[in-house]
Amino acid sequence: MEKENHGLVDEILEFLWMENPVEATLAGIHRYDDRLEKLDLVSRRNKLQRKREYAEMIAALQKKGGSTVELNLLRSALEVGVTMEERSRSLDRDAGTYPRLALYGIYQLVARSSAPYHYRALRAVDRLREIPRILAEGKLNLSYGENIPSILTLGGVELAATGRDYLSQLVGLLVGEVPELENVIKKYADHALKAFEDYLEFLVEEIQPRSNGASGVGGELFEYLLSREHNLDLDTAELRRIALEELEKAEAELESRGKRAAGSGSWRDKLDLEESAIPVGDLLAHWQGVVDEVRQAVRKADLLSLPSGGKLELVETPPFERLTIPLAGYIEAPLFEENSRAFFCITPPRAVAPGSENGTGLARHSRFKALVTVLRDLYPGRHTLLQRRRRAGIRLAYLAQGNVLEEGWCNYVLSMAAEHDLFEEPRLSLFALRDRLLAAWRVRIDLDLHTEGFKESEAVSRLAAGAGIDEQQAWNQVQRLAAAPTSSVGALIGRLKIESWRESCCVRAKKPLSLKKFHDSLLHLSGLPLETVEKRLLKAASATKR
Repeated sequence: MEKENHGLVDEILEFLWMENPVEATLAGIHRYDDRLEKLDLVSRRNKLQRKREYAEMIAALQKKGGSTVELNLLRSALEVGVTMEERSRSLDRDAGTYPRLALYGIYQLVARSSAPYHYRALRAVDRLREIPRILAEGKLNLSYGENIPSILTLGGVELAATGRDYLSQLVGLLVGEVPELENVIKKYADHALKAFEDYLEFLVEEIQPRSNGASGVGGELFEYLLSREHNLDLDTAELRRIALEELEKAEAELESRGKRAAGSGSWRDKLDLEESAIPVGDLLAHWQGVVDEVRQAVRKADLLSLPSGGKLELVETPPFERLTIPLAGYIEAPLFEENSRAFFCITPPRAVAPGSENGTGLARHSRFKALVTVLRDLYPGRHTLLQRRRRAGIRLAYLAQGNVLEEGWCNYVLSMAAEHDLFEEPRLSLFALRDRLLAAWRVRIDLDLHTEGFKESEAVSRLAAGAGIDEQQAWNQVQRLAAAPTSSVGALIGRLKIESWRESCCVRAKKPLSLKKFHDSLLHLSGLPLETVEKRLLKAASATKR
């Protein structure tokens, strides 16, 4: 039975990678580096049918007692994929899907693969040849689309425009590295650039004028995702109650601490204070210094074990993602690739007029803002969790990507850092509370968009005002929520789960709980279902009784 289970998991993963070559490259699977996904209507129908068949095969195995965590995760992913394609039809409504696939297909090969450069250049040319096809399929799908949200079309327009410029830069880079391929690179790059221009014109002239739809998927589908995608026993009413309760608690605590903190003004004013310690010179070197400082502080605090190895490289954010990553963002190392590297992408400031340093300039990269970003994304945040999870099994780590505990851990670590005074930075506790407030507000906006029919513009205004973030940040957040219903849930619910388990383990242990052991166990188990993690943590805590 175990061999049969293992073989079926391998077969399904191979099918999914073959059908989504960019995802395969991202995972470190390079058998499909020469192609891009087929998204015409016939291909979509065939994929849906295969996904249904595989889900039924897993169900049959489970009836025979062959259930495993990997099979359960795969079955959920297959069934959610089928349901969302049939009921949400994002490929007919989200204009950003097609340029994003095209751009990441090239970027992953050129910037991130560890394969020899000549191989990567040849595969990049193969994918350049595919760009006109995938953008043409996008145009046809969108032309049939109904109820298209404006916020998704605007995101697609921005991505297509910046992506076109990025491709132009990339051509020069490829030609410089592999001059013997200059003619073929330029030939297919010209075709790809023309396809981007046509796609952008199509969006502006044909899709934007009729992008007046609502992004909401409805309460029934929202609750389906809570259950099947996130494995949560919650309905929308209970989720809203939790979000409002956490929102009120965070607001009250922020007001209280803001009044006690030195200086005048509200907690918002204190978090928005201009920094004198802004970077001078090499921006990546500035960030590397903060990364080293945070890693050392986390190791010294001994609140968890930092895994050895795990290559991490700081790079500039690719131009086509700079609108959605205004400061910095993390890209996980390809799981199935040896000697792979994770990337921490730093977005350079946009040019501003001399003497007008503001949120779009270097002040955004101040030491404090870099510090909280590194805590959340790297140490002891997402990078640390993913490295520990990887050691529990690569396939499980792959299937559990982005789960509730991963998102919750990233929301938990700032409070942990503030609680244990990892840095002499009085604003850290305020920022941790603001992060909790933002997590609760994101859930509220997620529910408002998808179950209450709120307009995206209203959601942006409410999120900015309520969570104390600027309009551009709020726009980016709402755009993500519009495209991915329930994507807000992990940060809030995952953190609450972690805090609840920590408290329960303290009670069970009957003596001071070793936070290091608790955190290490949590990260090691983080790819498993929530109920399994809870049982194992509580069992371990009970075993420590006197």
